[in-house]
Amino acid sequence: MSYYVDTHCHLDLFPNIRKSVSEEDAFSIKTITVTNTPILWEPNVKLFRECQNIRIGLGLHPELASQRIKEIPLFVDLCKGARYIGEIGLDGTSKDVNERQAQLLAFRQVLKAIKNHDSKILTIHSRKASKETISELISNLKGTQHQVILHWYSGGFDEMKLALKAGFYFSINHKMFTSKSGQQLIQLLPKASLLTETDAPFTFSDSVTTRYQSLENTLSSFAKQWKCDEIVAKNLIWENFKNLLNTSRTL
Repeated sequence: MSYYVDTHCHLDLFPNIRKSVSEEDAFSIKTITVTNTPILWEPNVKLFRECQNIRIGLGLHPELASQRIKEIPLFVDLCKGARYIGEIGLDGTSKDVNERQAQLLAFRQVLKAIKNHDSKILTIHSRKASKETISELISNLKGTQHQVILHWYSGGFDEMKLALKAGFYFSINHKMFTSKSGQQLIQLLPKASLLTETDAPFTFSDSVTTRYQSLENTLSSFAKQWKCDEIVAKNLIWENFKNLLNTSRTL
């Protein structure tokens, strides 16, 4: 049996999530729900502790790094017990030098905390900062067994090649197929490096209101691009996800 795969979403930001946890878990989507700050880790663990298909990522979102830099010691304390890490990374949309420096400092400290622990799976934000983000990941995690997923990647092709050489995965959501640049990027990525995500609720619209619909749309787009059935696309992504987990661990 193959499952749907959502390697990046924000379930704790869903309206009325406390009443719909069982519904989200029942979708049979193997899910990594990310947190934006370390202080949200424990509440998320409590919220999703009974779930069979949902796991929580320990995160410090780059757009919050300058505000939450004091939470880095908490991240370090929690890191040992977190199999999944996210959302972390760098964001290049801000032109504020101090904010960018705070992001980089936080990212480096987070990667330092991760480096010497057992293998973890990281889902990474790199919007408008792909070159710097990939460089930091490679230099700080070199020689480790950690697995990296570049979430909603929109960077250049040269940086993409460096990431592929380093063994990184790329998670794709349905919105990425709506732009020419997104389609071109996906066409160049090897099938073995691809995973699916929803980044829900941020990708929801009038026509896509659930994670299931988002993943169905993404797999349909993959199937059209690869000229295959949707079940073939689904199975391929599922196999990639099992490889990511090294098959000896279960989500």
